[in-house]
Amino acid sequence: MSAAHLALAQNARFLERCSRLAGVGAWEWEPDSGRLTLSDSACELLGLPAGQVPTLAALLQRFGPDGAAMLDAALQRAQTEGRGWDVELPCDTGTGGRRVFRVVGGPDGEGSGEPRIGVVMLDVTEPAQVRAELERTLERLDLATHSGGIGVWHLDLDDGGRLAWDDAMWRLHGEAPHGQRISMAAWRRRLHRPDRRPAVRALAAALRDGSQLEGEWRVEWPDGSLHVLRGSGRVLRDGEGRPLRLSGVCWDVSEERRLQQQLEEQHELLEVTLQSIADAVLTTDAEGRVTWLNPVAQRLTGWSDVEARGQPSHHIFVPRRDDGDEPLPDPVEACLASGRPTRLPGGAMLLSRDGELRAVDDSVAPIRGKAGRVLGAVLVFRDVTQQRRQFDEIRWRASHDGLTGLVNRAEFGQRLARTFERARRDGSQHALLAFDLDRFKLVNDHCGHAAGDEVLREVARRLEAGVRGRDTVARLGGDEFAAILENCSLDEALHVAQKLCDTMDQYRYAHGGQRFRIGTSIGVAPLDGRWPDADTALREADACCMIAKEQGRNRVQVWAPDDAALRAHQSEHRWAMRLQQALDEDRFELDLQRVLPAQGEDDGRLRGELLLRLRERDGSRVMPGAFMPAAERFHFAPRLDRWVLRQAVALLQREGPPEIAALSVNVSALTLQDSAFHQEARALLMELGPERASALCLEITETAVITQLGEAAHFISQMRGLGARVALDDFGAGVSSFGYLKALPVDLLKIDGQFVRALMTDPLDQVAVRSFVEVAQALGLGTVAECVETPEVLLELVRLGVGEVQGFLLHRPQPLAQLLAASEAPVPA
Repeated sequence: MSAAHLALAQNARFLERCSRLAGVGAWEWEPDSGRLTLSDSACELLGLPAGQVPTLAALLQRFGPDGAAMLDAALQRAQTEGRGWDVELPCDTGTGGRRVFRVVGGPDGEGSGEPRIGVVMLDVTEPAQVRAELERTLERLDLATHSGGIGVWHLDLDDGGRLAWDDAMWRLHGEAPHGQRISMAAWRRRLHRPDRRPAVRALAAALRDGSQLEGEWRVEWPDGSLHVLRGSGRVLRDGEGRPLRLSGVCWDVSEERRLQQQLEEQHELLEVTLQSIADAVLTTDAEGRVTWLNPVAQRLTGWSDVEARGQPSHHIFVPRRDDGDEPLPDPVEACLASGRPTRLPGGAMLLSRDGELRAVDDSVAPIRGKAGRVLGAVLVFRDVTQQRRQFDEIRWRASHDGLTGLVNRAEFGQRLARTFERARRDGSQHALLAFDLDRFKLVNDHCGHAAGDEVLREVARRLEAGVRGRDTVARLGGDEFAAILENCSLDEALHVAQKLCDTMDQYRYAHGGQRFRIGTSIGVAPLDGRWPDADTALREADACCMIAKEQGRNRVQVWAPDDAALRAHQSEHRWAMRLQQALDEDRFELDLQRVLPAQGEDDGRLRGELLLRLRERDGSRVMPGAFMPAAERFHFAPRLDRWVLRQAVALLQREGPPEIAALSVNVSALTLQDSAFHQEARALLMELGPERASALCLEITETAVITQLGEAAHFISQMRGLGARVALDDFGAGVSSFGYLKALPVDLLKIDGQFVRALMTDPLDQVAVRSFVEVAQALGLGTVAECVETPEVLLELVRLGVGEVQGFLLHRPQPLAQLLAASEAPVPA
């Protein structure tokens, strides 16, 4: 066996995991102590349970009487003479049947301890069977030379050095038999050119010095193919030692050499595999000293195999906590001490020799010998830096608001629940702050959503700077913020809130020569055991915030037990009165924002979304963001949605311009649960008829269907059955967006604006929009992108395959009455 193979065999004793992958088993015998050690993979090859080590005699008996005697003699020679061996022997593996192993062994020269004999076994049953079949074939040919398998030749030196061939020899050279005589020169010409000189030298050496000729050479047939012949001959000499005649045989060993080449290639592949597996592997002895590193481990640790050998494992594999500063216990030492597999805690880092930190995932297992004694450990680890970075990014995005970087509503809710439970458990006092920006809608309406986003980011920075480091500030949605002040009394919370209110009062947003004052209304409520749950405390803080806004804005309202009920009644009555009066006085109006094809020509027909507005008695208009939360809270939303739907149906029934191609209306969460709305919607669509109803699209937000998925699916099916289309609005804003598509038979996906505004700067937004479009295309759905505000974003949406677009770049919301009047006006001649 080559030196490379012997080195591989020696290393394989300690590479149980790698050996198992390669089908290699190893065992070791210590002559002085008689101790026998088997690797787990060797036990598997021999059909033994893992860790069960037999006696040497029992092990040898598995190779049969002849094999046992041969191996016993080889072990003795290795012990006394330092000689190795390389043989193939049949072996009884119990339930695994009779197998053939290539058994390679010799003295282990490593270390200075007691002598050891190392043995490596490789399962070569299949090639051995092939070779055995070949040998049986050759034997049959030897018994029946008339078949032409073995050629016989004679070289008579007394006859001028003439060769005599039988018929089989001609066939071995690819020729039909033609005589018994052939010259030496003719024989040489039939040899493959690179083999001519070595064959002639071997023949001359046999005649000169020896009595036996053994060799192999390639012959070239007339058709140009090469065949390998093996020759064997004996020299007959006279009494004075002079050669008289050389007689021998030849046979074709091409197939055998092909199999041999395959075995060599398999061995080479095995060696390369062991050296190039993707995981890093480090092995140690029983004292935790490194015995081997594979190339991946060398790269990750910064130590070469030669430098690392003999070093304590904690010098080579240096684990750190995720911050990189605090060391972690050596996992190899823990494994050797306990005798059980172990691993580092999650988030572990590896400090390499050159000072680089890498995130790693690892496992350590003991290497056991006879009677279960731990002989060492194998540490397998891999670099997971990129995966962990991606996971941290995903986890951060799942718990934080993508615009401001503050924690989002879901994460805030979890922290709020934990703080509340702690307050109930130990009686600690905390506080809640609820923020609502003042005059923020003015910035959005006059400057666009990009300016509004800039304001929200600045507000987030100021709020975070105004609280303590351990406090939590969150963006709950839109311009709503909240904060948890831990271990803070109500008086201290009032002081913090007032400072934040003063800070926001000083903030001015400049845009296009204009300066906008952005204040905030703040509600403060205690967070302690007086509430039945954390949500109640948050609602009280929200109520205080609403009172602060109603009482003049830019102020702080603190919860007090003696007026909480009165304030709640006054707030509810005020909103109920305002909405009721607006409905009674018909002071609701509709705007329309066009929805246009992303590419291609506009056919001139009207496409758009109807947007609800409230007209105050003084003539000012209120955007839905101001009154819709109250409408939902006080259950006015279904009445408002019915009013909008009636207006949309009337618009679709009217004759004359403009021709309407598509008209969208929003349906709130409460409306989905309102049976009266369902009934009226069915009646209106039946009256409208399926042809005109096909121009109507009902938009339902993801948040509206979260708790009413079944009712939403039923309602959608009814509406589509009557001809209307249904869109899933703000798609992507929820955590289970794709999951809703399995239960909701919608026609359109309206991609949430948070993925559109930063499409050109945020790669994750591009990935999200692309995935939304691909899912929609797979399901046969249309797509509409909201909040399109720049030409660059529009072009990118076209490239991604979005069907329709909507936003300030294309059309700002316009009063419906104005739009209809403009369409009915005569065209100038």
